[in-house]
Amino acid sequence: MHLYDEINIPRIINAAGSMTYLGGSLIHPEVVEAMRQAGEAYVFIDDLLDWASSEIAKHTGADSALITSGTTGGLILSAAACLTGMNTQKMHELPNTRGWANEFIIQKQHRISFDRAIRTAGGRIVEVGQLNCTKISDIRSVIGEKTIGILHTVLDPQPTVPLKNIVELAKEHNITVIVDAAAELPPVCNLRSFISEGADLVIFSGGKAICGPNDTGILCGNADLIKAARAQAFPNAGIGRALKVSKEQIIGLVYALNRFVKTDWVAEQLRWKQLCEAILSQLKNINCKNISVAYATSGARPLIVPRVKITTESKVLNKSLSQIDYELERGKPAIAVIIDENKNEIWLNPQHLRNNEIDIMCSRLIKVIGAR
Repeated sequence: MHLYDEINIPRIINAAGSMTYLGGSLIHPEVVEAMRQAGEAYVFIDDLLDWASSEIAKHTGADSALITSGTTGGLILSAAACLTGMNTQKMHELPNTRGWANEFIIQKQHRISFDRAIRTAGGRIVEVGQLNCTKISDIRSVIGEKTIGILHTVLDPQPTVPLKNIVELAKEHNITVIVDAAAELPPVCNLRSFISEGADLVIFSGGKAICGPNDTGILCGNADLIKAARAQAFPNAGIGRALKVSKEQIIGLVYALNRFVKTDWVAEQLRWKQLCEAILSQLKNINCKNISVAYATSGARPLIVPRVKITTESKVLNKSLSQIDYELERGKPAIAVIIDENKNEIWLNPQHLRNNEIDIMCSRLIKVIGAR
């Protein structure tokens, strides 16, 4: 009997992608074995972090790196590093930053719920621009003596100010540029691209396409900033003490990253495309306005993954997409998909689908949505 059957927790057919609420991704047995061995002995955590930093630097081109408790943990430590530098008195005072330079600029289109991590560290968010447009002049106009950073979230709403222009402006004013690239892998080249464009700090999720532990992340970039972040993270007693990552997680993420960079992503894209075509063939008579293989244009990440897009008509379905989503998630088997109620779309991501799940998933979708 499988563990989850034993504890009566339903296993899910994952057509949503590397989502935190589903556990991120599945860890390869080779990585699990490395984590098991990591748990068999004691080590100095600082030695392990030094090793991890050098390993990650090889793949990112960054000066230094730190393994964090997910991307949000990386954001907190990034903000903390900008706020304090190596000033130990300031480290002790966080998150109280009254009277300090503590402002981080974020374009309105880049606002996400996770950017509250900046405030958690003691930063103040300064939002600029409008939902339909942000100009470089908007950003320039709010830069002042309290500005210490710009948070650039890698999304695709247009028109926003691209990273290249953000970096140029930041350098003029000696401001740190932090890039939240949580779900921008693959392609592998993105491990280096944001650093190459001039970002000071870049954050990746360790539990998405890298397939490391779900509660890990990578913070990489400028050596002085990483040093300041590390000084107030575990095993030290700073604001990041609670953002602890175990020796098993450190080993797991580095081994997963080493596997990630060796993966043949061209072959993976072909496999995803074939899965999409198989799904499309089985769902050709599903009750919808249109069904096709498509690439997400914004929001859904990573962008290189082909997906099956089902465009529905609520008046024909007689149920909302939320109802459909609920029925799929609470049915047997449970199926996770992505819905966009504003556009009446259901998206099926093949990244984590197994071949033997396609028939089961398609049969269930037709049962819930209906056939034409």
